[in-house]
Amino acid sequence: MKFSDLQKKEFIEAGKGRQLGYAVDATISTEDGTIELFHVGGMEKLKFFGSGETPVKIPVNRILVIGKDVVLIDDAAPKD
Repeated sequence: MKFSDLQKKEFIEAGKGRQLGYAVDATISTEDGTIELFHVGGMEKLKFFGSGETPVKIPVNRILVIGKDVVLIDDAAPKD
């Protein structure tokens, strides 16, 4: 899956149903090139850092399911 495809999906905490926003950036491992964190923010699609809002960093291990329209996040795990 391309990062641009993930940017179109809304990130939602599974237990609380809280809308976190959309992926605006990612942190990539320099060792193996895998994604470590997604930077999620803004309730408008593809809103970028210039909005003044600080994105929430979501570790990849918090992702429960990547669906057709949403990414469900485990809200019990600690936030970075």
